[in-house]
Amino acid sequence: MSIRLENTDAHEINETLFRMRKEGKSPGKSGQVLTLVIDTSPDSYEHAMEGAQAAGEMHPSRILVAVRGMHNDVGLNAEFLTERSAAEVIKLEFSGEVNQHADSVLLPLLLSELPVVVWSRDINPQAPRDCDLAALGHRLIVDSMSADDPIAAMRALARTHKPGTTDLAWTRLTRWRALLVAALNQVRSPVLAAEVVGPPSSAPSALLTSWLQMRLGVPVDRAEPVSTYPGLHMIKLTTQVGDIVLQRFSPIEASLSLPGRPKQQVALARRITPQLLSEELTRLNGDEAFDQLMAFIASRERS
Repeated sequence: MSIRLENTDAHEINETLFRMRKEGKSPGKSGQVLTLVIDTSPDSYEHAMEGAQAAGEMHPSRILVAVRGMHNDVGLNAEFLTERSAAEVIKLEFSGEVNQHADSVLLPLLLSELPVVVWSRDINPQAPRDCDLAALGHRLIVDSMSADDPIAAMRALARTHKPGTTDLAWTRLTRWRALLVAALNQVRSPVLAAEVVGPPSSAPSALLTSWLQMRLGVPVDRAEPVSTYPGLHMIKLTTQVGDIVLQRFSPIEASLSLPGRPKQQVALARRITPQLLSEELTRLNGDEAFDQLMAFIASRERS
């Protein structure tokens, strides 16, 4: 079931939300913690809704799905998706001149005094703050892997980075980083060198390389994988007592080798975008580790 408004505006949308809540028809939970604004093209709408659904299940929120560049006869249509998520999900179809002022339409629909997160696969990662909706958000989530040249996008993002902006390419590394830190805590030996094996166009591989350089202060080599398997393949840390090797061998598992110990299998599943988005929404104040990494990459770009 859904409620649809044709040729509408923000005032009518807010009135409809108030009436739905009064009649018990709104799925919005009490204790909402944020507004999530999803900026999407019509072609990416279904992908955006997958992210909205996952976010709504994990975080009590109002989710505004702004579908930009529609070809309606009117400027703005709205649809209240009462069964797609446990959150308050509103699909907004922008067309014509109204599309050029989408931020003005969305502003009155934000939950007052609560964080606003803006996410889009279609935002240019090289200049995310050029997005007309970026100013609405306390947090801005982009994905350099959606760019034609992910490595160039990641480097450009570092040069213009502001706290509160996050790249899903970094979020993909959460489990890798946790396993490496745990391994070093067990081995407790100085790292002399490191190697990252992954596709040359992999932004996560490049980010992990820079993170190891920043944290360990050692040379980190990049190597191309021998197979076409996507994403990171292997990380090797050379220590004074032997090598630590973390190597993925399936979409969900990897092997971890520590000096003087038997090789063990560890969970290392590739995650889809809705899972990455849900993780990012747990950090409403931003990601200090990512901010530090962006500053590190930018400083090397300038030198």
